[in-house]
Amino acid sequence: MTVREVDSYCFNPRMRDYVRALRRADPAATPWAALEKPLSECTVSLISSAGIHVKGDRPFDLDRERREPTWGDPTHREIPRTAGPDDVEYTHLHIDTGYLYRDRNVAWPVDLFEAYEREGVVGRLADTLYSVYGYIPNHGPLVRRTAPAIVAKLADEGVDAVFLFPV
Repeated sequence: MTVREVDSYCFNPRMRDYVRALRRADPAATPWAALEKPLSECTVSLISSAGIHVKGDRPFDLDRERREPTWGDPTHREIPRTAGPDDVEYTHLHIDTGYLYRDRNVAWPVDLFEAYEREGVVGRLADTLYSVYGYIPNHGPLVRRTAPAIVAKLADEGVDAVFLFPV
């Protein structure tokens, strides 16, 4: 049997080149910051790329992506940890958001982390959780503006660790 690698980025040369560069990356050179205390004492936050926003908040810009298929909304949304399943919406053109409406924990495990908090696995779930849009071919604005804004807010809230949930 012949094993073949599938290049899922073959139709987007910029992403293909980016992924090839990642495959050549040296794991030893990857920035790493060890936790300074046990996870059971840490304040943690969640970041999902499922395009989540609070009802009434500005949704991710799917209309522009429909007009410009190589554009993806590079902004983020802040979601209070107290927001329940009926308080949020999921806007994404590249995933079946129906699964999230049935069980948000598939890409937004707030309920699981609240249980981890009660059990002492994590110290505390932060008051603010975050979502970005999971399709951003031009990631420059995400790196230059969105990520620093999220990092600043995480620092203001004393967050020690972040769990990422890509979709």
